[in-house]
Amino acid sequence: MVVERRDGDTRTTCDILIVNAWILSMDARRTIYPAGAVAINGPTIAAVGPERDVSRGYRGRRVIDARGGVVHPGFVDGHCHVSIHLGRGSVPDDPGVKNGFGYGDWFNHLEDGDEYVQAQCAAVEMLRNGYTFFLEPGTAFDPDAVAEAAEAVGVRGSVADPFLWDVPDGGNQLVAPMSRRAPCGRERALGLLGQQLWRNKDESRRIRGHVALYGSGSQSEELMRAANACADENRVVMNMHHNFTPEQAERDDKRFGGGHTLVTFAEKELIGRRSAFVHMNVIRDDELQPILDSGMSLVWQPGNYMFYGIHGRSRTRMPELIARGANVTFGVDAAKVWTFGDLELIGYLVARQTGQYLPTEKILEMRTVDGARAVGLEHAIGSLEPGKRADVVIRSQAAPETVPAVNPVQELLLGGQATTVDTVLVDGEIVWRDGRPTRVDLDAVTAAGRACARSVLKRAGYTPRSTWPMAT
Repeated sequence: MVVERRDGDTRTTCDILIVNAWILSMDARRTIYPAGAVAINGPTIAAVGPERDVSRGYRGRRVIDARGGVVHPGFVDGHCHVSIHLGRGSVPDDPGVKNGFGYGDWFNHLEDGDEYVQAQCAAVEMLRNGYTFFLEPGTAFDPDAVAEAAEAVGVRGSVADPFLWDVPDGGNQLVAPMSRRAPCGRERALGLLGQQLWRNKDESRRIRGHVALYGSGSQSEELMRAANACADENRVVMNMHHNFTPEQAERDDKRFGGGHTLVTFAEKELIGRRSAFVHMNVIRDDELQPILDSGMSLVWQPGNYMFYGIHGRSRTRMPELIARGANVTFGVDAAKVWTFGDLELIGYLVARQTGQYLPTEKILEMRTVDGARAVGLEHAIGSLEPGKRADVVIRSQAAPETVPAVNPVQELLLGGQATTVDTVLVDGEIVWRDGRPTRVDLDAVTAAGRACARSVLKRAGYTPRSTWPMAT
């Protein structure tokens, strides 16, 4: 809708004015505006509030009528392996399968262009589900390709140097299979450390850089210290897998001196506010306080916690830590049997299974403000406030999943998800509208994704199998 300027109109002109919106601002007070508006100028938010107030001060070159739909900040995904995103359907849905096709096989058979295609597929899937930011955890052989693909779609994200590890015998099952493509050694890791941080010199870039170690048994204390120093110097997060299984946790305990690792890391000043540890399926009693005291962030993948049966051997401490003030967000990891938008419900049910409770209001915080803090961008994204980046999601009221619309937060996180996303803006630019991305051809992206997955499997000599007969 284009609005013509009338004589005597003294309002400030903005690029986009979103009106007739139920706004979940996620500001410090978590203010909800049931009849709200958002004014956007360029890449930033100019005003948020009741529509009567915002419209009194601003007129939009373009007006978007949200038709009473929920409007919220773009969701943040804190851990997304885009290079293996299309491995779903190939990697067995039974983690107990022996000699099946694994992620090491997928990584080893990637060729030039495959990561670009997968990153585009992941990016359009993010937008479809209301996600505007992803953190790639240093497992893309070609970060430039991932950045280029994400920028083409229009999402925001962060990449890191690929596969930084220096302990070949610490229990990490990927190190040996990937020794050719990603050699494990300190000299290589230190030589690559921080090479993606050049992206942060330009604040307007949507794809930034951070520091990441693979972790999970593959990193030494010396490499952790170097990574922390690099992250501190450049004011970015240091991201790492840790304590995925009880076996790996016990092995790392021994490697780092015998005590529980989070206690040891705190004593050696290896964790702090810039630390963002992923999975953390195993947390012992004496590790709770060091986590809280350090101010570190945790990126939880409750799907993996259930998928690998870890819930039967180690009770999750995430709901307890969240209740005590730890900063926790979600990460989709690899799309095994879930995708963007599924982890909220899984996390809620995991908490209930263990007799704990994760409020839907908190889940929304985890996907927005807490996620922004976990990736080091709380000053720029995660809430709808003046001065912050205009990463905005507009939900439709038309989908049956939105009925009865009496509790938008609960209905949003435990109901519709992708079916309700109508419009997505990043930096004030409409990048998703009416079920399709605006910057790329959706049909072309999905066709390229299908071709890419089949090419990887062909090179690997693997055909996904079904227990049912295949008629030809």
